[in-house]
Amino acid sequence: MKKFFAFITSMPFMGFLLLAVGFAMALATFVESSYGTPTAQALVYKTRWFEAIWVLLAINLVNNLLKYKFFTRKRFTLGIFHISFLVILLGAAITRYISFEGVMHIRENESSSHILSSESYFFAGYDDQHKEKRALFSELAPKQFTAKLNVDGQTVKVKAVGFIENAEQQPIPSETGAPFIDFVFSSSSAQGMQSFQFRPGDVLNYSGFTAGFESDVTTGVRFFRNGNQLLLIAADSISEMTMASQESVPFPAGDTVEVKNMFLYSFGNFRFLVRNYFPSAAFTAVKSQGQTSTDAVMVEISDGKSVQTVPVFGHSGVAPDTVFIPLGNCTLRLAYGSKPISLPFSLYLKDFQLERYPGSDSPSSFASEVVLQDDNIGLKKDIRIFMNNTLTHKGYKFFQSSYDTDEFGTVLSVNHDFWGTWITYLGYTLLILGVILSMINPSSYFQFLVRRLKQSSVHVVLVLLALGGLSVGAFAQPGSATSIPDIDDATVEAFSRLWVQGVDGRIEPVSTLNSEIVRKVTYKSSVYGKSADEVVLSMMTQSSLWQTMPMIYVANKTLAKQLGANGKYLAIQQLFDEKGNYKILESVRAAYEKTPAFRNRVEKEYIYLDERVNICFMVFQGSIFNIFPREHRDKAWYQPGADAVECSGGDSLFVRNGFQLILQSVAEQKYVDANQILQAVSTFQQKFGGELIPSENKKSIEITYNKINPFKRVFPWYLLFGFFLLVGLFINIFRQKPLLKYLRMAFMGGIVILFLVHTVGLVLRWYISGHAPWSNGYESVVYVAWAVMLAGLIFGRKYAMVIGTASLLTGIALFVAHLSWMNPEITPLVPVLKSYWLTIHVAIITASYGFIGLSMFLGIMVMILIVLRRKQNEQKVTGFIEQLTTINEMSATVGLYFLTIGTFLGGVWANESWGRYWGWDPKETWALITVVIYSFIVHMRLIPGLKGIFNYNMASIIGFASVLMTYFGVNYYLSGLHSYGKGVADGVHPAVPVSFALLAALMIWAYFKQTRFEKEQEV
Repeated sequence: MKKFFAFITSMPFMGFLLLAVGFAMALATFVESSYGTPTAQALVYKTRWFEAIWVLLAINLVNNLLKYKFFTRKRFTLGIFHISFLVILLGAAITRYISFEGVMHIRENESSSHILSSESYFFAGYDDQHKEKRALFSELAPKQFTAKLNVDGQTVKVKAVGFIENAEQQPIPSETGAPFIDFVFSSSSAQGMQSFQFRPGDVLNYSGFTAGFESDVTTGVRFFRNGNQLLLIAADSISEMTMASQESVPFPAGDTVEVKNMFLYSFGNFRFLVRNYFPSAAFTAVKSQGQTSTDAVMVEISDGKSVQTVPVFGHSGVAPDTVFIPLGNCTLRLAYGSKPISLPFSLYLKDFQLERYPGSDSPSSFASEVVLQDDNIGLKKDIRIFMNNTLTHKGYKFFQSSYDTDEFGTVLSVNHDFWGTWITYLGYTLLILGVILSMINPSSYFQFLVRRLKQSSVHVVLVLLALGGLSVGAFAQPGSATSIPDIDDATVEAFSRLWVQGVDGRIEPVSTLNSEIVRKVTYKSSVYGKSADEVVLSMMTQSSLWQTMPMIYVANKTLAKQLGANGKYLAIQQLFDEKGNYKILESVRAAYEKTPAFRNRVEKEYIYLDERVNICFMVFQGSIFNIFPREHRDKAWYQPGADAVECSGGDSLFVRNGFQLILQSVAEQKYVDANQILQAVSTFQQKFGGELIPSENKKSIEITYNKINPFKRVFPWYLLFGFFLLVGLFINIFRQKPLLKYLRMAFMGGIVILFLVHTVGLVLRWYISGHAPWSNGYESVVYVAWAVMLAGLIFGRKYAMVIGTASLLTGIALFVAHLSWMNPEITPLVPVLKSYWLTIHVAIITASYGFIGLSMFLGIMVMILIVLRRKQNEQKVTGFIEQLTTINEMSATVGLYFLTIGTFLGGVWANESWGRYWGWDPKETWALITVVIYSFIVHMRLIPGLKGIFNYNMASIIGFASVLMTYFGVNYYLSGLHSYGKGVADGVHPAVPVSFALLAALMIWAYFKQTRFEKEQEV
């Protein structure tokens, strides 16, 4: 027993547990993506073996707290940090086994005093016997319920044997069933056909049309049986038509008509048919082709002699319908769904309010005006519940979750987890306190690394090679611009400074929209040497000319060649034949007909190409510019040429013709007239949209930001400085003389200037958007790049290779941010992101990626140095390797601290927004996986057989794959609650596997070189 306990509390077993839990969670996210959340929970998250791993980790941690004396004066800060995880696990256990969650749905002017549990339950009952069990049914794990009931002295076994997600009922002939009519009808005033299923006594009551099946209610059409025949009597004349011959047979009112399957009947403005009639039918469940929001549990009922299988329909979050099955002298009752939970108080919904961004369907915020009524304490209180603003009463916490599509009802998520939440929050507090104290504790391992770095005998010398010229903005432009007339600069400037309302409702300068248009169509920031503002204005005044210019980007080389593109660019006229037919129309239609998951790359490119062509024509017509405000701020601004019914005669005429006059004046080069009309448009915007329009100062700053494009402008220089510095340092390994001091200062000055420009760019974007600039994919990559450079400047003040590595990595990150699938558009925030937690949580967790990314690149540098190590430079290179490994450990440790804090602060934000601090969403799960993996990496030094410079640096490289998956993989390839980023990723870019292959080759090469070096040292 002692040996077993020693084994499960050993550091190697701790490492195994960390990797095991990380692998299990990673597997679960892919299972969830393919089979849904219930399947992932049934197979992983809510299994006993998964719980056992966490229990073993807790036991191992408690033992190591004692073994390594984390409660002594010198190490108590590390003790606080590690104890916090035990407290967090305790809080999670309370949440899991004691607390509960649910959903409350209320319509306006109604009240509710109960919720539906978020967990699904299965119930089986017979007479006074019953069994209820919480069940996580899925198609991969359907056998979640078994019960034995006594039926007239005989044991009957009830067990779940199958599960169908998105199920629908299908009737089948059965001698023990009931009559059933599968009915379809339509009216001239509505599109499409509608289905209805009749059982005896049912009535269909539709506006202008009623039908019943053997009902006591008087209806326009009455169905009834005569033996196995189905008959009908209509209150008005009716006609019968065969679908094949289209021959019509009229029947007067009151006639008895024999109903025939798939014959079409006309009754007034309505048409109907009986798709199928079953004199006696039972129902089974089949998989639906669409989303039905209904599942079916296939239940087997056996008494040892006979077996029958029945479907029980239901869904998590929905009140169950009970299925009654005659059995013996009583009835077996089966039900599947959420369990109603009564509350000791009620909520009355006075009003549900939905605010949208002006002129957009995108919700800005939504809120519920409710009355809390608790008769037990005589409380009646008006409360407003909205996103990130909750109601708490008697241990229940209510969160604004969703709303009905007609906007007359609200959906509130409810949480009852006082102790679980606050114990978990206590753990988070201890975690943050432990991190801060451990960073400054002289006896901590982090401070040990700092001292080891200071005591290093190796002096790092800055080397800067002569810099060759690099044209930052010299991108090859398609075609020639000689035939494109120039436009007066003042007119272009006045046009760019108008306000426009985007499709998402954001009010922005026309300059911003122009940049987005040109970038979307050409994947360039300028075309033919002309700015985006001049290009767009020229496209509207010289549309025929621009249709001949190769400017539409085609990413797929095969498609580009097939369509006759000039390199990667097509002219619009190349997509139309001599008769004006759109050549790619059928290909685009075929691509849209396929579900997104089954489209290949060429089909996707057809869709993107069609989108770019449509944008061009919207520019030609001016319909993309909503520049005329309306009096009602919730309505979209008018396009040029629109009928402004809200305006008086003169203003209405100006909306209809004003913009066209601008284009006409520009085309005729009457720039004075054009500028005067542009000024009139600006005055019109102030008159009708003054309350919505941002300040002139913000406009000027946004236009300047668009022109400078700071992040795209600095990344080539980051790459340049980083590359040449690293090359210089590697050359310096073989040199004996350091470079002059002024060269070192010049290089440091250049890096600092780039970082300052980078920082100013973030500040400007924050000011322009009105929120922290890390709310979508593009912004967060830019911020991660900034954090990488910050980490490099912190750790590399005396170590040039760290500075060079950070500069190179920052440049690469900014380069990635400007790839085609990253959208740099400034967008409004979705409601859940309107929280101060956006600034706190995202800032910390994305900053951690910067430190971890620096750790990975330092690992690569060490591998390269191991490969370059020779007898002649052995001492110097080994010193470099030790230094970089120390900095690597420091950077990874800081990154792990930040990542851990950021992940759990994200749990606090989730609890404030959605009512639960952990829900195994793919994004938060992969963040935890990354925490687990880097916990393993920083503890490798304590595991015999894994410690060592080579092993650590290799792990720091491989571990970064989890960061890539957390950041890119989840955002673009998995679904979840965190998919707020703009952009599209079509598969994996070929550069990714090539990079992985090169890294693998480098690590293998370094492994053999390191092995040989170690053997030589032993001799």
